[in-house]
Order: sequence, then structure tokens, then C-alpha cells
Amino acid sequence: MTVTGAQLLVESLLAEGVDLLFGIPGVGTLAVYDAFIDNPGLRHVEVRHEQSAVFMADGYARASGQVGVAFTSNGPGALNTITAMATAHNDSVPVLHLVSENPPEVRRKGKGHFHDISDQFGIFRPVSGHATQVALADEIPAAVNAAFFALRNRRPRPALVEFANEAFTTMTSARTLPPAEHRERPIDPGPVARAAEIVADARRPLVWAGGGIATTEASAVLTRIVERLGAPTITTQKGKGAISSEHPLHIGNWANEQPVRDLVAECDVLLAVGTRFSYFPTGGWSLRLPDRIVQVDLDPAEIGRNYPVEAGIVGDAGAILPALDAELDRLGHTPLLWRDDEVAKALSRITESVGTPIEIDVLDQIRSALPPESLVFNDPTTIAFWARSHWKTDRPRTWFVPSGFGTLGFALPAAIGARLARPDTPTVAIIGDAGVMFTIQDLMTAVQEDVPVVVLIFNDEGYGVERRHQDHLYGRRTGVDVRPPDFVALARSFGARGILVDDLSRVGETLESVLDAGGATVIEIPNRFSHPGYGSFGSY
Repeated sequence: MTVTGAQLLVESLLAEGVDLLFGIPGVGTLAVYDAFIDNPGLRHVEVRHEQSAVFMADGYARASGQVGVAFTSNGPGALNTITAMATAHNDSVPVLHLVSENPPEVRRKGKGHFHDISDQFGIFRPVSGHATQVALADEIPAAVNAAFFALRNRRPRPALVEFANEAFTTMTSARTLPPAEHRERPIDPGPVARAAEIVADARRPLVWAGGGIATTEASAVLTRIVERLGAPTITTQKGKGAISSEHPLHIGNWANEQPVRDLVAECDVLLAVGTRFSYFPTGGWSLRLPDRIVQVDLDPAEIGRNYPVEAGIVGDAGAILPALDAELDRLGHTPLLWRDDEVAKALSRITESVGTPIEIDVLDQIRSALPPESLVFNDPTTIAFWARSHWKTDRPRTWFVPSGFGTLGFALPAAIGARLARPDTPTVAIIGDAGVMFTIQDLMTAVQEDVPVVVLIFNDEGYGVERRHQDHLYGRRTGVDVRPPDFVALARSFGARGILVDDLSRVGETLESVLDAGGATVIEIPNRFSHPGYGSFGSY
């Protein structure tokens, strides 16, 4: 029996457990769209811009822990996704991007073929962790399987599979392969033993947790280790929920504030889990960390990249932490006294300095209105800069931000993808009036697909973050004041619910009132919020 390459691609995706993907049809992909009709088990979500296809796949992956899939045509359709691919690459998100390409005989010829570009595949290489090209229909199952194997077993970064258009229309007798398995990485006992010795020797340890703590199971073991060490614990933006924000030993994302820097300076050993010590959490790498560092990371390239380490362990935190905990038991490690008094003192000093501005009050309202399991997606808008330290959560994989690439327009489509991944979980996008215009068209996707996502648009009539930068650096402004549309009317024109909240004390109650209302909702919140700054380092 023979099938088209398009049919074989659909069957290969189904074999890998894919039941939903995001995309826009194009002339090079119509054969696959025709195959969708015969395979109702694979749901296609039609987006309004290819960038949003990858953003939605990104949100789907972040919320579910599974691979998110996007499908675009070649040329402009493919290149429209570059920013979203770079966002997923920077934040280590398992996204699979399937893309078509012109026939080999016209590529790189410059003859003016439709959607002509000299090296589409090469453009994607810097934003792909895995990439392969398919010329023949027979190659489709192996290419799809290899991509899923990479996504399930390596550091989770985007994978690209580029198909020659004719591979979709060619007949083939090839068959699908068994799904790519996740293989548990063997734990090397040597590095674990060395790390345990260093940690057991600590008298004033510190724990630093990042986005590598992605499951409740890993969070539980991390909390157990934190408690046996009595260690103050810093969590990055991506690490929110690695340990409950209400835990007495939880510092949070405050490493750039001087009271926390003072506390860090007095520590003798640092256990870092699932973090690479990137720019913002370390104040541009100006933060002085303890000389003795144990770093746990899935990617061996990240061990010691930004700070020298005494011991590095390569592996998934969910597997490494139980082994480390067991090794501490074997060494007869005696639990240390909790240093929660030091944490409380540092946080009290910060609270006294920051006070209780309206921005924190609004965040507290939103937090109180949402169930603890809610998914919150953020753009790098002014209120989100307050939330990076003030937002509270007791579980991982509930707070999401494009922390590496700082992408505007991310929150709306990512939240749509997330709600499709977890349809019973309230999902909110926090976004600014300027940022939302990058992807506002995909509010129509939420309406068409009946996705009950809530979009909080904080409207300060411009690029509020860049206003702060211009004021701080130059003392004057240009290009940062933007006239917004009437978002309530715009939402209603899409068929969504539109609500204006011009009283900042009513943000929480308004949000709570629509959580079970069904359908997409836009809540516009006019404000003149100030930027919180970047902590106690430098002049930026």
C-alpha cells in the first residue's frame, strides 16, 4: 500500500502522540492540509500570523511539558516565525517547527521562483537545537522520529524539519516508526558523590533554583534538600514555584537587591539547580557568588559557563536531586539549623524600601482572584517587571515569561496555546498596550477556537519600560508614546468580551468575575505605573 508523503507526515505525527498543531496553510503545504481532512484525530488550530503558530506551540509546551508543534509554509511564512523560534530557543522550550521549502532544483539559484530565498534552512540554524532536511517522501518517518527523540532527550530547544514541497505529493510505501522514547540518562555516581561531599561540608549553604525545576516531584525533592540544609533559596523568574513562595527559606527573585547580596556574600557553598546564571538574575554577572559552587544542569555546556564551579552534575534535576539527597543520607549528613531569620531580615529590608505601591496591590489582587494552579503568561511590560519578584506561587510551571529573549507579543498567543494544552486550567495573559499589538490578530484565533483565555491589557499609552530607560539614561523621551486603539471595542469586534476597568482597586474582582464566563475576554486597565528598576547594581 502506498500513500502520499503528506499522509505519511500526518501518520508520523499521530504515531508520536501529537493530537494538535498550529499553523497557516500555504501553497507549499496544501497537500498536508488535504491529509488533515482524513485524519480528524489531529486537530489543526488556524492562527492569524505564523509567529503566533510558534508562540502557541511554545505556550502549549510550557504548560504541558510535551512537544508543541507548528506548521508553516516556506518563504515569508517560515521567516515570520524567527522571533518566536528564538524565544523558545532562549528559554529551552521543546517546540517542533515543520516547514516546507522549494524544490531542490530552484533553491539558491536566484531565478525568481515563488517564495525564493537563498538559504532558508541556514537562517534557522542559530535558533534550532536540532534541524534536518527532507528531500524524499521515504525520509519523512525517520526525520520526524529523530526530531522527537532530540526534543525528548536533549536540552529542550526547538527542532526544525524542512520538507521539499514535492515530498508531500510523492507516493511512498514507507511506514511510520514507533514513537521516540524518552531515555533516562544514567546517573554518574562520581559527580554526585563529590557534590554531596561539598554540600555536606557547608556551614552556610545557599540554594539557587531555575527553570530546570519543572515538575512538582522535582520541587518536592528540592524543598526537602533546602530544609535539611536550612538554606536560603533564590529562585529565578523561570524558577518560580520551584519552592513555595510562602516557605520561610524562600528568598525569591531578589538577587539584585543589596540585602540579598549581603546574605549571599556570607554563604560558603552554593547549590545551583537548573539555572545558567544568566544576565538579569546576576546583575550582569556582577553578583559575587560563593567560591564553592555545585551546579546541576541538563546541558553540559552550561556547567561553569558563567561562574566557575567546583563540581558539576549533568542530568535532569528530577533524577539528580533524589540521588544527591540519598548520598547526603549515606554520608550521615546532619540537618542544619534553618536560617529563615536571615531570609526574613533581608526581605523585611527590601519591603521597607519598596513599600506598598499600587503596582504591588494590583498584582496581589490578580493573585488572589486566580486559583493556585492558574497559568499566567507575561510580556516584558511594566507590571511584569514588578511581578518578577513580587508574584507568588507554590508550584512550578504556572508562571511564564520570555525571560531570555524579552519578546513583545508573546503572552497572548502563548496563553492560547497553554489553555488548549490544559483546557480545565484558568489561563491569563498579562501584556501591555504596545506589546499586544504585535499579536492582537490572534485574539480571533481564541474566538474561533472558543479558547477561554483572559487577556489583561495594561494600557499606559506607549512603551512604558523604554520610557523608564530614556528618562533614566537621557532625561528626555522620543518614540515611546503610542496612541492605542479602543481595546474594548476592538475585542468586541473580534467577538470577544471587552471590559474597561478604570478603577485600579477593582482589577481583581473584575478578573474573578470572568474566569468561568467562557470565551475569550479582554480587560483593559488604564494606568501610569512606574518601573521598579533593576535592583541595587550599576546605574541601569
